Order: sequence, then C-alpha cells, then structure tokens
Amino acid sequence: MNVYDFDNTIYDGESVFDFFLFCLKKQKSLILYFPMLLKNLFRYKAGKLSIDELYEEAGKLTKVVIKNRENADEYIREFWSINSRKLKQEFLDKLKGDDVILTASPDILIKAISDKLKTDHIIGSRIDLETGKMEFACFRQNKITAFKESYPNAVIDEFYTDSLNDMPIAELADKAYLIKKNKAPQLINGKE
Repeated sequence: MNVYDFDNTIYDGESVFDFFLFCLKKQKSLILYFPMLLKNLFRYKAGKLSIDELYEEAGKLTKVVIKNRENADEYIREFWSINSRKLKQEFLDKLKGDDVILTASPDILIKAISDKLKTDHIIGSRIDLETGKMEFACFRQNKITAFKESYPNAVIDEFYTDSLNDMPIAELADKAYLIKKNKAPQLINGKE
C-alpha cells in the first residue's frame, strides 16, 4: 500500500485555500477572514500552528463559509468542477484502489473526488457541518493516530508528501519521498 499526502502532492496547491477563494467569489464578506486564513496557512506550513489553534481557527471559518450541509455539498461540487484540473496527472496515474490519501484537509472536500483518485481510502480532518466545529484535525501526530486506527497492521510501501512535518509517517514507510514543485521526488527515508 502507498500513502499520499494531498495538498502540494497530488493537488497542485492548498485545496483549503483554493476552496476559500472559490467561496469568496460567492460570499464577498469572507474577505474579512482572508488575513486570518493567510496567517494561519503560513504558520501551518512552518509547523508553528498548534492543534488547539487549528481547531479554533478552522471552526471560526467553517461557520461562516458553510451555512448548512446542502450549501457545503453544492460548493464542493462546484469547486471540483473548476479545480480538478489541478490534480497532478502523474499521481493520478500511480494511485491504486488500496492506496490511502492522508491529509490535513477536510475529508468531505477530498472524498468528493474519490472517483478521480481511484481510492475510497481517504483520511482527513473531520468537520461537523451542523456546528462548524472541527471534530478531528488530521495533523502532525494525529495523522499517525488516524492511520493506525484505520489500518492497524498495514505496511506502507511508499509515502509521498510535500512537508517534513510528515516525517513521523515517513518513518513508518519503507520508502518516503518529498515532493517539491517542478522537481523529481526526493527520497527522505529508505533506500533506492
């Protein structure tokens, strides 16, 4: 089994950021939250955003963006009709039915394109669309917890990520690769 991070690995960019920009076109008032989102995105990428802060900040934003389940489903459907072009073909070609997508992005956003990803094995952050609260942040150590709960005896053959924040998962894999834009995958764990 191979395991893939999603953002900046399979998807060219940050899907949550792109989703926010998509929603901004529909709800102009979201511009007030743009500085908060940008600041927290940089803190997340730098490994300086705690899990507690992620829960709090995501909850604030989700309550404003998603008004109800129907609203969420419609936005997500429309978002992917435009943004599925940002899925990297080289990874879509590699994905198999038993592979796992392990991402900090909301699972509801990624599961909406499971047919394109060729796998239903998607583990992501969970958001209660009724309350707007983040129930589980699939982030840092929580990624290992979520993976082991779902696949307790699984062996990871290869792991692909864009971030060294995922080293704990990379260390579980026989081989792990760091993905950087326009560069060949760099081996960060294992032997070629």
